[in-house]
Amino acid sequence: MNSFNNIILGLNISNNAQNILNRAFLLAKMNNSEVVVTHAVDVGFFGKFITEEKLEKLKDSAIVSVKKELEKTNTQGVKYSIEVENAKPSDFVIQVAKDREASLIIIGANEKKDFATKILGSTAHNIAQKSNLPLLIVKNNSTEEYKNIVAFTDLSEVSQKSLAFSRDFFNQKDIKCVYAYKKMSEIDYIYHDEIENKDEIEKEVEAYERGRFDEFVKENNLTNTELIEERIGATNAIMTYVNKNNNDLVTLGSSGINSVGSFLYGSTSSYLMQNLTSDILVYIPKK
Repeated sequence: MNSFNNIILGLNISNNAQNILNRAFLLAKMNNSEVVVTHAVDVGFFGKFITEEKLEKLKDSAIVSVKKELEKTNTQGVKYSIEVENAKPSDFVIQVAKDREASLIIIGANEKKDFATKILGSTAHNIAQKSNLPLLIVKNNSTEEYKNIVAFTDLSEVSQKSLAFSRDFFNQKDIKCVYAYKKMSEIDYIYHDEIENKDEIEKEVEAYERGRFDEFVKENNLTNTELIEERIGATNAIMTYVNKNNNDLVTLGSSGINSVGSFLYGSTSSYLMQNLTSDILVYIPKK
């Protein structure tokens, strides 16, 4: 059995809380990890008007709420602790993860009561930007292990590490690895006056990209792979692929959401975190 350090769970008491707890403890059992359940009492602007006594009561009440959720969770065989503080949620989660030398942070998407959807707030994006740790975002029911994981790669060292981490952490050696390369659009061919050579160029590009991918596959001893072409950008290609294949977990390697050298960054990463209906692991290597 693989052994990983603490799993830090950023819990927001909401309709999705049970799914997040179930997933955290399921993964902890698989990896012999301890779960640290964190909850931030964020009083924000009103903090200056709240007495220390009132603040302690709020924290005590939050602990009671967390324990009630844990009573509905199968925690058997897993060591866990609860940490509650008055703090900004993202800062608190990151600090606890740093103090505990965590291997993974888990958070959830909140259910928007008026719509059939899950939403991510600034907490998720701040953690992805600043934690320097793999971040798992739970959006769905979590009574079973992931069965249909897909790992998207750009053939970089970071995505290679992302794939290795996912194979070990989720105890699945045959995770599907997908590489999407961009084809030139019709407009590009017209602009460069190469429309007559389109078929020949596309064959050359495909051969080149397939060669790169084959080398990556061989280097990482992969058996379950797919090469796909796309003209419409990585975001749409990934969304289309995941929806078609009903993946329950998507893993993305990144040097950091704000890093221009990463596979997915800025608005692309943010869009996928927000809009993918599957759970998503944003792998950011520890620093």
